[in-house]
Amino acid sequence: MAGARPQDGACTGRAREVVTAAMRALRFHVFGGPEVLRIDELDAPAPGDGEVLVEVHAGGLNFADTERRAGTYLADQPLPETSGFEAAGVVRDGPREWVGKRVAFVHPRAHAELCVVPIAKLIHLPDQLDFVTGAAFPLQALTAWHVLHTLGRVTEKDTVLIHAAAGGVGQLLVQLAREAGATVIGSVSRAAKFDVVKRRGAHHVLTRGPEFQQQLRELAPSGVNLLLEGLGADVDALTSLAPLGRWVTFGTAAGQPAPVTLESLYEKSVTVSAFWLRTEMPAHLREHATNEVLARLLDGRLQLETTTVPLEDAARAHRRLEGGLTVGKWVLTLR
Repeated sequence: MAGARPQDGACTGRAREVVTAAMRALRFHVFGGPEVLRIDELDAPAPGDGEVLVEVHAGGLNFADTERRAGTYLADQPLPETSGFEAAGVVRDGPREWVGKRVAFVHPRAHAELCVVPIAKLIHLPDQLDFVTGAAFPLQALTAWHVLHTLGRVTEKDTVLIHAAAGGVGQLLVQLAREAGATVIGSVSRAAKFDVVKRRGAHHVLTRGPEFQQQLRELAPSGVNLLLEGLGADVDALTSLAPLGRWVTFGTAAGQPAPVTLESLYEKSVTVSAFWLRTEMPAHLREHATNEVLARLLDGRLQLETTTVPLEDAARAHRRLEGGLTVGKWVLTLR
């Protein structure tokens, strides 16, 4: 399968291609706004047992990067810190069977020219997919798959509401939910984002605002069966859901949500769950999701909308992401 990995125990020795002694890395020395980001020159790291050194070509930008930089996520970890949790490139040092391989991965300190990555976190990147695609899909596409299928258990009978449907995860959720046969309603922050959501396959697109719930009721009088959101705040999920509805949350891009009490769930017998890609889960679930996503990227069933910016322009990219001014996935290019 496309996402299969060599067995760690199959190592017959280590190999190393020519690697520079220094590298550039996107770092922050204090918490703050995008202005605290800077490019530092550091010594090249060396991989240990069970690790490889990846020459990074592109790095995916995510809300976790902005939250880490601002000090609202993993704030207990020491500074200075290298930004980034997702990237793609070529293995330059490690077990022989990995050196020279094109890979994608999810691992901290990814927005640097060189990154040490555990072998267990590597994903083979097929030759048909470029490095920008490789950096764009792991966090968001795998999150979308698990949110919709693993936790959401979508069926063709469902009406699905996807908040922030024009974003990176949102566009992927729209495509996957439409493929599953569900009726798809997407919400956006402004009307300018309507077209991209419709193009991805949504049956209906609504703007989040004062009239949102009324418009939603016209489309789904009893409420929606499945609500998927990574906003946190400003999501009136319990009002939107039908009896026996499922609510899956996967982020707090708009801020922390209002508290939800158990008592408030009883009236409609609602199921609430949350997803985090870092959660330890059975290997077969991870491998299945990776293979399913890669298969759809390769045959075109799953389309990514990407915007690339050079590493030197990372502060602008952070600023636009935080301001809700991005559509699809933004990717930092390093080579």
